[in-house]
Amino acid sequence: MSHPHSKAEIIAQLVEVQRDLTITVQAIPPERFDLSNGTEWSAASYLKHLILSNKPFVKGLGLPKERLAEMFGQSERPSRRYEALVSEYGTLTTTGGVRAEDYANVTPVSYRMPDGVTDEQSHLIEVWNTTHDKLYQQIEAWSEEDLDAHQLPHPAMGVLTIREMLFFTLYHNTLHTRDIQRVSGTAGAS
Repeated sequence: MSHPHSKAEIIAQLVEVQRDLTITVQAIPPERFDLSNGTEWSAASYLKHLILSNKPFVKGLGLPKERLAEMFGQSERPSRRYEALVSEYGTLTTTGGVRAEDYANVTPVSYRMPDGVTDEQSHLIEVWNTTHDKLYQQIEAWSEEDLDAHQLPHPAMGVLTIREMLFFTLYHNTLHTRDIQRVSGTAGAS
């Protein structure tokens, strides 16, 4: 995976990761989808975590830009490059500053399944794909300049520009797609 910068490059890589995760989850036998080894999450829990992480960002992208500026100000600095943001996040995770499994507000237990869902795996894949379709739809209204001018808060990294949030989303989705492949034994399924 190359280091994206433009909106088109970021979207192309997000689409690829979305596809890879979908194929991976579809390849997991249903009886293994919710299995955990006790030290890390199950494939289902990682997917729930990704959905819970992506949905607020997508919702934020749908707000009028003026409203975002009122709520979070406008960026007074240039966006960091993809590799710089990933490096900073990596430092936070390796030094113990952040670990998804340790944060009560991002744990998958807070994911509530709608009543009547009998196939959790298919339902989560559908929500994953719908969330990404909305992301791509929302981001269409954003210019390259807008991506650097507007910002949103990130729960572990502070306020990030929209471009940086896209970088984080790409990295985070990629990271946990690999986790899902590892814990489910489906590495190479995509």
